[in-house]
Amino acid sequence: MAAQGMTLRNMHLVGGTQRRVEVPAAHRAAFEEGCALIFTRWTALQLGVQNEWGGSHSRQKAGDLLRDTINWFYNTKDHEMFDLQDLLDEALQVDFNIQAEDDSPYQVARQLVNMHNQVAAGDFSYVEQMRAAAAQAAAAAAAAAAASQRAPNGLPEADEDSSSSVDEEDGSDDDDAMDAEGGEDMDMDDAPQQPQGPVVDEDGFQVVQRKGRGRR
Repeated sequence: MAAQGMTLRNMHLVGGTQRRVEVPAAHRAAFEEGCALIFTRWTALQLGVQNEWGGSHSRQKAGDLLRDTINWFYNTKDHEMFDLQDLLDEALQVDFNIQAEDDSPYQVARQLVNMHNQVAAGDFSYVEQMRAAAAQAAAAAAAAAAASQRAPNGLPEADEDSSSSVDEEDGSDDDDAMDAEGGEDMDMDDAPQQPQGPVVDEDGFQVVQRKGRGRR
């Protein structure tokens, strides 16, 4: 049975006349997992969520966009990549006040369409690669967090405290000597620079700067 198109927020109807590629019911869990993994790798969207550029419900809005995207594949008659790009680009602007200049809506749409077609054909290799990469990143983050909890230099906390107190006593004369020699404070120009805030264009949109090559 042919499905009707989907109406975007700007009332533009997407969906052409070609027959869509159906994802078998047995493959849908893998497809939806792939969509979620692609969204977690989408820098512009994740910045919008982390910085709450869409307000206090930014995370919920990202979840809604993910569900809209999945339903787009299930409900539209054809899967025209540029229609999906319009959906994603509009969501960034309307929900997160982001004007993407990095072509990421196009790149994400292309990844989604390609992944969808692979999974529909029974090829789960791309989803498996993203899953493995996500697990590796999570393991690395956990290891870094565990390392940050250890006492410096691998010493137990008690020994580290006593070592620190000795170092402070031993270094006091050196500090006095440096003061006597007229050591100067660090100039402001040499101080670490604070990170700049997000770039906002004249229409009030957060601007995600282009980082890599643009649209192919």
